[in-house]
Amino acid sequence: MAPTTYTSHLSIPYTSPSLPLRTLDLHIPTTAPSPHSPSYTLIYIHGGAFRDPAITSRSLIPSLPHLFSRPSSSSSSSSAPLHPIAAAAAINYRLSPYPTHPTDPSRADDESRNARWPDHVRDVRAGLDWLFSRDGAGRGKYPAVTGEGVILVGHSVGATVACTIALGLDDEVEGGMIEGRCRVRALVGVEGVYDFVALRDAHWEYRGVYEEIARGAFGAEEDGGWERGDVVKGVREGRGWGGTEVVVLGHSKEDELVEWGQMRMIEEALRETGWRDGGGDGRGIGNAKEMTMMELKGGHDEVWEKGEDV
Repeated sequence: MAPTTYTSHLSIPYTSPSLPLRTLDLHIPTTAPSPHSPSYTLIYIHGGAFRDPAITSRSLIPSLPHLFSRPSSSSSSSSAPLHPIAAAAAINYRLSPYPTHPTDPSRADDESRNARWPDHVRDVRAGLDWLFSRDGAGRGKYPAVTGEGVILVGHSVGATVACTIALGLDDEVEGGMIEGRCRVRALVGVEGVYDFVALRDAHWEYRGVYEEIARGAFGAEEDGGWERGDVVKGVREGRGWGGTEVVVLGHSKEDELVEWGQMRMIEEALRETGWRDGGGDGRGIGNAKEMTMMELKGGHDEVWEKGEDV
C-alpha cells in the first residue's frame, strides 16, 4: 500500500457558543476515493474513562496513514480501488470530573469537565450533526464531508458512546440518521467497555478506581445510573437499532485495563438479537446486521498509539 497525504483542520468548534472540549478535528485526503467504489466518512471517538484530559481527538492521528493508504503502483491493475475513506474526523466531548488528576485536575466551575451521561453522547451527536449539516463543514473555510455513510469508531469508553449512537440505545439521544442526510452504516468498537459493573468486578485491583470513574460519569450504581451506559443490557432489551448494518469489534487479550470478556458479552447479546457472522472486510455494508469479532495485539492504549489496528 502506498501512503496518501492529507490535510488536517484541528480544534474546529461544532457548537455556538463554543466550549474548549466541544471541538473536532477533520482530516481530508489529498487523493480522492475512487468515484467507482463506495466511500465513507470515518468518525473516531476517543477513550479516556470519560474524564482523562490527556486523551483527546488527537488519538486518531497515528491511524491516519493507514486509513488513507491506497494500492501501490505495483498493484495488479490500474483500476484497483483507491482507499474508501473520503474523510476522517475525531470528536472531542465534555468530560466527567477528575479532581485528582495528577497534572490537570478538573474544577467544579469548569463546564467542560463536569459532564454527566448522556452529555458525552449528546456532544458527539452534536459534532456529527455539525459535520453533515448544511451550515457546518462545507461552509466557509472547512471542506465539505462527503461519502455514502458513516463508519463510527470508538476506543474504550468511546466505544460505549459509539454503540449508544449507532445502535440507538439511549432514548434521550437520537440514533442512526444524522441531520436526516447520512446514516451510520458501520460500527467499530476497539477495546470497548460494554458493561461497567462487569468491568469493575473483573478487576479487583482497580475496583475503587473503576467505581469512581463510573460514579463520575453515570451517578450512583444503586440509583440505576450505571445501567444507562450498559450496552449489553441495552442490546438485549432491544432499546433500538438505528439502522447500522455492520458491527466490527476488536479486542486484545493483552489489554491490562479492559478484559477480553467485554467483547464476548456484547457478541453474545448481538447474536441473541439477530446479528449474524460477517466477513470482517467491510463488504457487509448493505446487508443488515452482520458482525465480526477480531483479536488485536497490544495493551489497552497501545492499540491506538501504534495506529495499525484502528
